[in-house]
Order: sequence, then C-alpha cells, then structure tokens
Amino acid sequence: METNAWITLSGRQMIDGESDNFELTTAGKYTMQGGKYYVSYEGSEITGYDKTTTTLKIKNDQISMIRFAKGNVASQMVFSPSKQYTGIYRTPHGSLNIDIYTNHMRVEIDENGGEVELDYFIQLNGTEPVRNNLHVYIRKVD
Repeated sequence: METNAWITLSGRQMIDGESDNFELTTAGKYTMQGGKYYVSYEGSEITGYDKTTTTLKIKNDQISMIRFAKGNVASQMVFSPSKQYTGIYRTPHGSLNIDIYTNHMRVEIDENGGEVELDYFIQLNGTEPVRNNLHVYIRKVD
C-alpha cells in the first residue's frame, strides 16, 4: 500500500577539488511491491526538474533512479556496488551518454522508511568523471 512520506535528499558533488552541496526535503510517496521499495517525489523549479517525477526503485544490491517528464521516461540511472552502468540521460536540450560507477552503496530500509547512501562517479559524454555523494532519508507519514 502506498503511503505518504517526507523525503530528504542531501548530496555533494566534487569538481576540480571544490564541492557543491545541496539539501531538499519534499513530500513524496513510499511503497513496497514485489520485494522492492519505491520512493517517488515531484521535482520543482528549485531542483531543476519542474514537472518531473523521480522514482527510486530500491533493492539491497541495486538502486534505480528513474525520472519521468510529463509521463515519459526522461532518464534512468542504475547504482550497484562496484559495477558500471551505461545509458542515456535525456534533458530538454538533448540526450547525453552517461556512465555511472558506484563506489559504495548502503541501504537500510523497511516498511517505516529508512536511508540510502550512494557514493558514485558520473561521466557525461566521455567528460572527466565527477564524484557524487547522495543521502536519501525516507520518513513515512501516518
């Protein structure tokens, strides 16, 4: 059964020795289905993903981040420890080739919520890889 949740995202991106940090708390939905947890939330102008729904599909050994823009899949990124994911990242300005290498992943989640931590490198169109950290905190609202 889908329930309401508060989703807090905090992260850091490190480029050329400098870090850029962010934190966002937003209302979202949380459910378990087929042994996987699903977390979804709506983007906004502040996040740069206005009219976009982001869904995290969470298993112990893999996390998929899927963005839907106006009902169509805009992008998908897959995180799995010590593995590389290659795909296409669609933006309003065109599509980019994307490579993701997950250094570390921690999943502590149950029917009441939980946490996900990701440490990964992302590379767009063969540019220099950029290191990212993402922490997602899910708090179920009764």
